[in-house]
Amino acid sequence: MEPDQLRQILVDVAARAVRDGLLPDGAQAGPPAGPLFRPVDARSAGVVADWVSPVAQRWGPQLGLQPRHLARVLAQGLTEQGSIGAVEVTPSGLMAITLTDLSRSEVIDSVLADDRYGLGAGTTDTTDTAGSPVELPTGADSPLPEDDPLRSVQLAHANLCRVVRNAEAVGVSPRGVGPRDSLTHVSERLLQVALADLPQRLATAEGDRAQQVRALTDLADLCDANRHAARPTVVGAEIEPVHGVRLALAQAAARVLRNGLARLGATAPERM
Repeated sequence: MEPDQLRQILVDVAARAVRDGLLPDGAQAGPPAGPLFRPVDARSAGVVADWVSPVAQRWGPQLGLQPRHLARVLAQGLTEQGSIGAVEVTPSGLMAITLTDLSRSEVIDSVLADDRYGLGAGTTDTTDTAGSPVELPTGADSPLPEDDPLRSVQLAHANLCRVVRNAEAVGVSPRGVGPRDSLTHVSERLLQVALADLPQRLATAEGDRAQQVRALTDLADLCDANRHAARPTVVGAEIEPVHGVRLALAQAAARVLRNGLARLGATAPERM
C-alpha cells in the first residue's frame, strides 16, 4: 500500500465520521495537502508499525479540534478498514499505523506492473538485458567511482540481480508464488514500506540532489539488510512458496533502485 492509497482511505474515513456526527462538516473537504505519511524510523527500538502520520496535528487546529481527539476518531475509523491492522495514538496526536501483511505487500505487484515506478522525467528510453523497455540514462552501464555515494546503490542493485539470477537458476518463479502475506520478517516489512514511500520521498526532495541521494542510499541499506533466501539453501531441498514471494520482492526492489538511479542520471549495473 502506497501513501496515496492511505490518503484515500483517510478521506473516506473522515467523510464517514462527518456523516456519523463524529467530526465537523469541515472534515468533509479532506485532510491538508502535502505528504501525510512517512515510514517509521527503522532505528526506533520496539517500533513495529509501518507508517507514522502527523495528520491530526496538522488538521486538528483547522477543524477546531484537539489533535489527540481527531487522531482517536480517525484511528477508530481506520481500524475498521480491512487493510489496516492497528493504529496507535500518542498523547500529541501522532498516529502509528500498522498495515495487514497482505495490504503491505501490494506494493510488490504495483512495482512489477509499472516499469516506470519511481522514475522521473529527463531520462532516455532504452531496454534492459531481457529486452524489456525501461528508462535509463545514456552512457556506459558501468560502476561509479568508489567515492560516489550512489555506488552503494549500484552495489545493492547488482546484489539483487544476483539474488534473482540464482533463484531463477534453480527453478524459483515469482509467478507461482504463495501468499504475499508471508513476508512478515522485520527486514521484509521495512523494505516493502520503503519501496512504497520512495516515489513520494524523491518527489518531495525534487531539486535537492543530496536528499534524493540519501533516499536512495537509505533504500539500498534496507535491501542489503534483507538477507532472507529467495531459493533453497540446502542441496536437494524443495522450493517453497515463500521463495517465489521473496524473489518477487527482490525483483521489485531491483526495479525501484534501477529507476531511482536513472532518475539521478546513473546506470544500474547487473554485475559489479
